[in-house]
This record gives sequence, C-alpha cells and structure tokens, in this order.
Amino acid sequence: MDKKTLDMRRRQARIMAEIERNPFITDEELASLCNVSIHTIRADRRKTGIPEVRERTKDVARFLFGQAKTLSAHEITGDLLEVELNREGLSLLDTVEQMAIRKSGIVRGHILFAQANSLANAIVDADLALTRECRIKFLAPVRAGERVLAKARVTKVKGRRKEVEVIMKTREKVVFRGEFTILCLDARFASRLKINKKESLAE
Repeated sequence: MDKKTLDMRRRQARIMAEIERNPFITDEELASLCNVSIHTIRADRRKTGIPEVRERTKDVARFLFGQAKTLSAHEITGDLLEVELNREGLSLLDTVEQMAIRKSGIVRGHILFAQANSLANAIVDADLALTRECRIKFLAPVRAGERVLAKARVTKVKGRRKEVEVIMKTREKVVFRGEFTILCLDARFASRLKINKKESLAE
C-alpha cells in the first residue's frame, strides 16, 4: 500500500471517529483537524458514505422530537441535539440571510428568542407547557451564517412551575442568556381551563 492511500485511510478513520464522537462537527472543523482542504473532507465523506452535517443533525433531531412531549417538530426553532426531560437539553440553529436584518446582516432578536423559548418548553415533562414569564439579555450580535448552540437546564421546580435557564453561544462568544418560568399542565387540567384543543391533547 502506497503512502498516499495509507494517509487517506488513516484520515477517513479519524473522520469517522470524530463524527461518531460529535455528529455535529462541520466539514470546516474536520478540515482543520486533519490539516486538509474542505474539498478533501467532502470527498472522504462521500467515499465512506457519511452524510453532511445538516443531514446528521436532522437524523438526531427526528429521534429527539419523539422524546419532547410539549412541542412538535415544526414548533421548535432549531434542531434538537439532546433532551433529558425535566433536566436539560441542547438545540442548534444554523442561521441564514433570511433571518437577518438586510442592512447589517445581524440575526433578528425574535429568532434567537424563539430558539431559547422553544427549547425551554421542550425539556419539561408536561402535556402542555406555557411560558409564564422570562428575563432575557441579548449579549452580542449574531451574524447570518453563524451557528447558535443553545443549552437549557431546569434550575428550580415549584408546583406546576419550572424555572429554566437558557444560555446560547456561537463558536466565539455567548450571545444570549435567559431565565424562563414555564407553567406545566397535564391534559386534564389544561382541558378544564379550556386553553388547549381537545384533539391536540389526545394525540
């Protein structure tokens, strides 16, 4: 076996190991780790049958949507990466130009709030979760094209209320911090208050 082929096989083995460890690693990050071009990484992925990061993220998200009780897939902003009900969760948002203010390229605040709020609701174990109040801070701007990782954790439980802290960051900085009070209701109680559709609660 010549050196070029040996180097390629070693590189492909490392790529598979890195992706198994972190399914959300990008081609750019793999190229930096392996000290090769992005084109080489993409060629290696195709040869080994590994999908691109967006498809890997979607595969994980589709599985996790089944664990999130309060929201369906189309109601969550970003892709769920981890969910441990009543404890913590992660979501990832790939921002695009359509999310940004045209003149500045800065992602609109309501997009980031939606990612944080939907994740806070997704990690609680309830038939219906409602945001009762929140205290948020936008700490730094996010540019279109940046990836935003959100981490939520339940910090306090008091009756039907759960306090959830959400911290969001890009690769370089923390961009958002929020504290959400989530009201958690079971199907019977929500129906009695007439705040949810009967057919939705039966799903």
